[in-house]
Parts: sequence; structure tokens; C-alpha cells
Amino acid sequence: MNQIKPDTILVNEHIQLKPPAKEYSRALYNVINFNRDYFSQFMAWPQFVTQEIDTAKFLDNCILEHHKGLTKTYVILVDDNPVGLLSFNRIDNANKTAYIGYWLDSRMQGHGIMTQAIHTLTKYYAESRIIKRFVIKCSVDNSKSNQVAKRCGFSYEGTLKQAEYLNGIYHDQNIYALISSYL
Repeated sequence: MNQIKPDTILVNEHIQLKPPAKEYSRALYNVINFNRDYFSQFMAWPQFVTQEIDTAKFLDNCILEHHKGLTKTYVILVDDNPVGLLSFNRIDNANKTAYIGYWLDSRMQGHGIMTQAIHTLTKYYAESRIIKRFVIKCSVDNSKSNQVAKRCGFSYEGTLKQAEYLNGIYHDQNIYALISSYL
């Protein structure tokens, strides 16, 4: 097994969460390119990722924001292969709240990878007493993402009406939260 860097979070013997690094740009771009149509149903950004350099620039920005504590982005590795991202897209430090975003290669879905990764990430930050409240917002129409939130123990808090503009249409978003008992 590869030596674990201090920021690496071990999910299990096959799944690791590693901080962003340029070395993952080609593999992640290939995942995005393969899943472009699928991802575009639920996220606006895939249309702007048209070549590997776009992914490399994104990862550079993630590295800076990760180290500054503005966001936390992790590459999901399954047997050392990048298959997706899991992140705190925004951290409200004053309120110890993190807003979670994620995507996973469609070929890897249905194996509990994202559920395990989110569970491990939230437990790590809760036990470290860094984050108290974890939030997932997802399209009402994205049943897989809604199910992940529920499987991870998040509570449904409500629906935000017309909260996301995607593909020329406003979509409602469900909001889920997980409150840590550690703080």
C-alpha cells in the first residue's frame, strides 16, 4: 500500500480520500469526459471542463483553498484509481458548518463508495471538533444523491424552491443536515 500522507483519510482497505494534486488531473478529466452527459443532468460545471488543463487548473485552485481552510477537497481513490471527488465546497468557520459536494464515476456507483466516503469524512471532521453541522443540497430530481444523504444519516430539513438554475431550467433543491454531537 502507498505511504499515507498526513491529510489522507483512509475509508477502508480499498478506498482513500486524498487531498487534491495535479497528478490526478488526467484520470479525473477522463472520468468527467466519460460521464459528461450524466453529470450535466445535475451539475452545471461539466460543460466548462473541455480538456485536461481545465481539470489541472481546478485542482490547483482546490490545493490553495484546501491549505487555506476555505474549502476541503478530496480525490476519492479506489485501489489507488481516482474515481470522483468529495468536498466541503464552502466552510462557514464562524458557525462550524460545511457544505458538501460530490461526484462519482457512474461505473463505480452502487457499491457504497460515496456513502462510506461521506460517513468517514464527516466522522473525521466531527471527531476532530472542526465541523459541527454538515449540509448537503441536491436537486429534488437527483434521486441517487438524495438517497446518499439519507443513507449517511442526514436529516431532511426542507426544499429550497427554484434554488438552482441548470440547463435553462430552475430546479428545486432538497437540503439535508447532519449535526455532530462532538461539539
